[in-house]
Amino acid sequence: MSKLMKSLSKTASGLLALSLTSAPLAATPVLAQTTANGITTQEAAASEAFPGLRGFLNLPAADRSQLAIYYAVRIKRADPAAVKISMAYNGQTLPLRIAPDGRISPLPTREQLNGGARITVSGPAGGTYAMKLHVYSPQPDGRTYDAAALNTGIKQGNAAMGKIAGALALMVPKLDRVYFVGGGTGEAELANGQKKPLPRTTTSGEYPAGTPYYVPSEMNGAVRLHFSSTVSLAHYDNAPK
Repeated sequence: MSKLMKSLSKTASGLLALSLTSAPLAATPVLAQTTANGITTQEAAASEAFPGLRGFLNLPAADRSQLAIYYAVRIKRADPAAVKISMAYNGQTLPLRIAPDGRISPLPTREQLNGGARITVSGPAGGTYAMKLHVYSPQPDGRTYDAAALNTGIKQGNAAMGKIAGALALMVPKLDRVYFVGGGTGEAELANGQKKPLPRTTTSGEYPAGTPYYVPSEMNGAVRLHFSSTVSLAHYDNAPK
């Protein structure tokens, strides 16, 4: 049996439902499954297919002013072009786009989540699929970032975990840094006018080797962060395992 909706998740971030990190999502109940001609199709409520999304959208706007999220699907042993995701709502079916980096769009709205929208996922039976939730800064992508806003985003992310996951939030590592994908080299501008280079990842993993990152606790007094290249995304996360 294909593990589509089932392995569209596993443990940690579904426990928190909003892991705000890049951990696999918890097992999603499968409500219907069919397999034909090597393609398995599975269906679930949108609120189950995207665990944590409803909780995030229900947070007061002030509590997520420096947070943005997206879901991405990682596909192995299958042609990504053969994997399809769609949402049925109010008698209409909307195809959801899977970007080259696995990002799914558009995400269901609060109204659709509360109104019984359903998600259908289909793909080759031999493939494996993992849904991941990513949290990032809503600051415009560029070469300069406001450090105070990033600090606020980290605090909001950790607070959101506590509100949404309750006691289970204790099982999720706290956010403590920001990775700037595509940023080249970076430096922090301190309040006293000094500049300090940002550290960079040394190996490839969740982020490419050489990705600059910012740890507020190690950059006291940072006001702005500057980069040699335009950042594509500023991801909130924690230290690599």
